[in-house]
Amino acid sequence: MAETGGPTYTQLIPFAELAPGQAAAIRNETIRKMLQLASVTFKLPPSKLVVRDIRPAGDLDFGTEDWGEVTGATSGAYETMSTGTMATDRFVGIFGVKDNSESPSVSALRFTIGGGERAIWILQDLNSEDGKVAFTPFAVIIPQQTIYTIARYVVSINSTSVIVLKGVVVEPRGKVVSP
Repeated sequence: MAETGGPTYTQLIPFAELAPGQAAAIRNETIRKMLQLASVTFKLPPSKLVVRDIRPAGDLDFGTEDWGEVTGATSGAYETMSTGTMATDRFVGIFGVKDNSESPSVSALRFTIGGGERAIWILQDLNSEDGKVAFTPFAVIIPQQTIYTIARYVVSINSTSVIVLKGVVVEPRGKVVSP
């Protein structure tokens, strides 16, 4: 993660530019950091916590448990994909994105957490050579009970956008799953 006093990085790295194993290292570092935060916040040992995939509707208030949505009727502007207040006893960490859209309909994502913009990810650099996938070593983390908005910059109106957020949820065991 970033050193104290140094710059803050929020950019995406296309998958094709990552060294072998770097995507897994980014995911694992995000999980490590989130487990540490959740353990302290919830006053629970890591053995009492669950790490699982993000559910679009259940965790981020999408309309369904599918990442696909139709963009609105205004191009050249940000529109909200997801907004709300993160549930109690839940942290969400987003460390990457995959654009599964058939044609480009969204060119950027903007994450506003707790009232401040935390990241703007430009998706135009993603291409089929890297599977239209990118990661960031500086995950966007949404803590429990924090207001958030995830918005997309629309370039093609009324088209199907399938922007899959790559990330995890950390929460107490039994809240959603009880492995």
